[in-house]
Amino acid sequence: MSYRLEFSESTLSRLESLGSADAKTLRQVIMKILSLRRNPVPHDTKKLVNFNYQGLTGYRVDQGEYRIIYAIDEANKKVLIGAIINRNEDYERVIRHKK
Repeated sequence: MSYRLEFSESTLSRLESLGSADAKTLRQVIMKILSLRRNPVPHDTKKLVNFNYQGLTGYRVDQGEYRIIYAIDEANKKVLIGAIINRNEDYERVIRHKK
């Protein structure tokens, strides 16, 4: 069963900025996100402690220098992409903002 992907506005903006900076990185991040449709919890997924996104448990998956923050809505078969952050960014600030 395939999951549907939904993106926050900030995530779409981040994808646009990645595209203008580095096409290879953008392609890798998009491929990682697309892979979540088939397998929303790949082997390298980290469950986020004390974090939820739209009332759902949050997860993080890595792609190179970037972290993809998302949640899974099992009832509606959706993967909600909440943020894409550089590993050097203030991770906690971004997560607190998304709650």
